[in-house]
Amino acid sequence: MGIKMIKLFQINGFFLCLLLFLFGCGEQKKDEGEEFASSQIKDPAELIKLAVSKQVTGAYDEAIDALDQALGINPSYEQAYYQKGLIYEEWDRRKEALEAYQKAVEINQNYNEARLGLASLYDKSVLNDLALEQYLRVVETKKGDPELYFKIALEYWYLQDIPKTAEYYNKVIELNKDHLQAHLNLISVYERMKDWEKALEEITIVKQLSDKTQNQQAMDIAENKLKFIKGRMNLTKKDIKRKSEPPFD
Repeated sequence: MGIKMIKLFQINGFFLCLLLFLFGCGEQKKDEGEEFASSQIKDPAELIKLAVSKQVTGAYDEAIDALDQALGINPSYEQAYYQKGLIYEEWDRRKEALEAYQKAVEINQNYNEARLGLASLYDKSVLNDLALEQYLRVVETKKGDPELYFKIALEYWYLQDIPKTAEYYNKVIELNKDHLQAHLNLISVYERMKDWEKALEEITIVKQLSDKTQNQQAMDIAENKLKFIKGRMNLTKKDIKRKSEPPFD
């Protein structure tokens, strides 16, 4: 009985090894087949589609290979460089992403998507002046986008250009009067400018929009801002200076 069991295990082990070998060969042939298939594609646009499908599955190396093939066919194909930028950015390889976006813009100065890619990278790297430069270039040809104006306002805020921040948040509101976040951010902007009346106006608008959209977090922020600003308005100029400039009490 023991000998039969050993033979049975040996046979099963043999078949298991055979199956694993065949499966490995099948996978290798599949990879080789896909590589061969991609090398047969001569249309750069089709290679970009292939790269996107590889990107979705996380096969970044294969996606980049497909794009390199596209650029081998057409070295001035800006869409391929842009797609490389997207993949490298998703891959968290910022240096390569930056180079790819820059190359796309070098080929086509009006390639807004690539400029927005650059702005995104600069923003992540806290290079706000460079991010702002790209956003302002895009807005020259892409007017009427409230989210783009919102991003510009944020960059001005990070750079502490408060009047410009107010200007661009107001541009957002001109295009979308119910933009809750723009109204909310304007409270802080006017607070920094010590324009208490405008800050109070924004608080009123935020409370109305928060009630309308059932946004309790925004409502709470507005209520806290209201208490703070009312307290500041009741201070004399001397008191404000004493509390906001060193030496502090």
